[in-house]
Amino acid sequence: MRLPAKLMRPRLFGTLARTRLFTLLDEHCKHTATWVNGPPGSGKTTLVASYVEACKHPTVWYQVDGGDADPATFFYYLHQAVTHGMHREDITLPLLTPEYLADLPGFARRFFRALFSHLPADVVLVFDDMHQATASSVFCELLEHAMGAAPDDANIILVSRTEPPQAFLRAIASQRLVAVGWEDLRLSIEETHAIVAAVSGVSDDQIAA
Repeated sequence: MRLPAKLMRPRLFGTLARTRLFTLLDEHCKHTATWVNGPPGSGKTTLVASYVEACKHPTVWYQVDGGDADPATFFYYLHQAVTHGMHREDITLPLLTPEYLADLPGFARRFFRALFSHLPADVVLVFDDMHQATASSVFCELLEHAMGAAPDDANIILVSRTEPPQAFLRAIASQRLVAVGWEDLRLSIEETHAIVAAVSGVSDDQIAA
């Protein structure tokens, strides 16, 4: 079966390894979730894709879109993402059938407990383009349940053009959710030199001179 693009990690070509930010993301792993936000073109998705490639943790990648505001759509595609990301066809997760709609929080807790039971303890779940669906309070609530079910060694990375919405204030206050913002994403002088050197073929020493 051909997977939709929303479940595939972006391909990287000649990407600068931003070790400064890799270290920051490593430090944030002691928290349950990290929110990475910056304007379009700021390199946030590339940063996270290169980070999970470098850290070698098992990864599930999910690109959020407006349709994920519908819980049934979200759970359906997340099941597919986990099956694909873990290269396993035998993962069975609860189905959101009509009788569960009256207690969506209860279903979400059950779903995410089952999901993490199938995943390696050090898994990284990446939700890219979070700004596409965070206007939905229901969607944000579902992700809060994911944070609540995540084991200590697992990490959830949320990538967005916007800062965390108010729906995540409790997660921020409890430090389950921490942020990497635009000020962090800005290129340092050293990183700028490295990019110029890679593009022009001029050494860092020549640029600095």
